[in-house]
Amino acid sequence: MATTDNTAFSTLAQISDLLRDEPLKKYTSFKIGGPADLLALPNDKQELQRLLKKAVELKIPVTLFGGGTNLLVSDNGIRGLVIITRQLTSEIGMTQTDSHKKTICVAAGDRLSTVCRFAINHSLSGLEFAAGVPGTIGGAIMMNAGTPSGEMSGIVDAIKVLDRKTVAFKTIEKKDLNFSYRKLDLTDIIVGATLTLKKASLEKIAKNFEQTLQQKNTTQPVSVASAGCFFKNPVSGKSAGELIDQAGLKGAKINDAMVSQSHANFIVNINNATCKDILLLKQHVQEIVFNKFHIKLETEVRVEGE
Repeated sequence: MATTDNTAFSTLAQISDLLRDEPLKKYTSFKIGGPADLLALPNDKQELQRLLKKAVELKIPVTLFGGGTNLLVSDNGIRGLVIITRQLTSEIGMTQTDSHKKTICVAAGDRLSTVCRFAINHSLSGLEFAAGVPGTIGGAIMMNAGTPSGEMSGIVDAIKVLDRKTVAFKTIEKKDLNFSYRKLDLTDIIVGATLTLKKASLEKIAKNFEQTLQQKNTTQPVSVASAGCFFKNPVSGKSAGELIDQAGLKGAKINDAMVSQSHANFIVNINNATCKDILLLKQHVQEIVFNKFHIKLETEVRVEGE
């Protein structure tokens, strides 16, 4: 972007508050990452649309962040424009689909925790699996966030997106969404969604949320910087965490990157780890697990940057 940097900055700065050479470690739960050439936090979807349109015209690469969880950013940062959608929030709306179900309308930047609280307050079941899961609705849908008790694909009814090619808004119905394990095959930008939840007893829902949250707080390193579960669970057999634990890798370290002592499928940043440290430790874990069990662990965490 060297030859167009000043032009790009001045042009995009007319649309949105823009930051130059902004350290991305400030925007990720891993607390790791070099600078973005340009960074914007649009306040609404119209501002997002104008930013994307101008970036396309200027041929500037665009990278999207949500809540910055499930994400590892290169020490060299990200070239082009980084757009963070966490400010694309809304007042959650609700409509009744039948006597047993209700559909809620949410924005991409709404925190998953906020939507969970809304569900509890309105006696709506279906989001219990998401108790304690960090991040935004947009990010949760993109990675099909979930646990053994449920995942986003089970409750998403439709999504509203900004088409990267036409820079126009459109709605994609559930039947046209290609969800898989911890992934939604989508290149467009999610700006909102409708979720279908079931009406149920408030007491039962609140109890399920509390049990799920308590389990996560007692078995996961919630107070240490991480990106959540680092590896996908194999298709069958033992979980990634069990394999890593049985390989004797809990506590394994490379500089300030460490395999968590409380949950082996978490790689944590105990102080000032770099992306390089995390990736070297990831490779070490993969090699040891493969040599011991002949299973290749695939990463769940998204890696961005050069």
